Amino acid sequence: MSRSEKFIAVSLVVGVIVLLLIPFTFIIIPAGHVGVLYRLLRHGTETDFVYHEGLNIKWPFDRIYTYEVRTKTLDESVHALARDGLSVQVEISVLYRPVPDNAGKLHQEVGYDYVDRVVRPISLGAVRDIIGKCDPHDLYRINVEELEGRILEKMHGSPAAKGLIFFERVVVRDLDLPTTVNDSINRKLTEEQNAQAYKFLIAQAQDEAERKRIEAIGIQTFYSIVANSLTPQLLTWRGIEATVQLSNSSNSKIVVVGGGKDQLPLILGSDIAKQPDLPAPKVIDPQSHPLPQWRDLPKLFPKAGDAGAAASESSAGTAPGDETNVSRAANPGAKQR
Repeated sequence: MSRSEKFIAVSLVVGVIVLLLIPFTFIIIPAGHVGVLYRLLRHGTETDFVYHEGLNIKWPFDRIYTYEVRTKTLDESVHALARDGLSVQVEISVLYRPVPDNAGKLHQEVGYDYVDRVVRPISLGAVRDIIGKCDPHDLYRINVEELEGRILEKMHGSPAAKGLIFFERVVVRDLDLPTTVNDSINRKLTEEQNAQAYKFLIAQAQDEAERKRIEAIGIQTFYSIVANSLTPQLLTWRGIEATVQLSNSSNSKIVVVGGGKDQLPLILGSDIAKQPDLPAPKVIDPQSHPLPQWRDLPKLFPKAGDAGAAASESSAGTAPGDETNVSRAANPGAKQR
């Protein structure tokens, strides 16, 4: 063979060899993955670095293992026992992903089936450990975010996954307690709400009693002041005025008046004008007999720490002669009787 023919033959052989070695020399790492290099002729798995996305080169006799480092979800249904031994069924979703820079160590120590070897056992153990420290009543009232945080913290503290797998979040999808426990807790919460409602009704009744008491003092003071002006002649005149207004109304058709000269209009068979003459009550001067200060009145139902409670206690310890002054302060109209 001539020199040119030898060159062509050698080039063809080299080209064929290169074509055959390309799949073993050049490797493409897909998006969301990293490559772990296994050196056949040296120390084995490379843990100091990993291949990232894109085109990478290696020796034909070495091998690259790819690991997906995207966030994954593991759904589990956990059967756990509470602190008192009752069975609790918890459904969770665990969001996790391998740590990219430690993918070589993960491949060397765990392998591809790290989900069954590490993630699932850690998740189940963390849920059972947290549930086992709680009572069913605590689980019924616990904040879901708090429960998820405690489970996630327990998973982060596991030495088996530290530095290899990162747990992003734990979602508690459902938490089922035994039917008897659910019924008893619901009854207890219902009774607590009923007790709170009764306390509110009692406080409302006490406030209503205080309001009526103050209203009665005002009414009594009002009638004590205007009692001297309510004469039979005034009542008769007011009755005539009411009759005239009724007759002028466009809606009135019949005006009914009394049957005697001493009877007021509109009051059939009334004996208002025939009442015996009684001495008129004394006129009360509003300046000399003002209304009491409402905040200074002793409470009918004093509460702990209330200023009225101290006033009632001090009045309870006064002499018998001082009780009259206290009653007059609460009822100023009693002084004129």
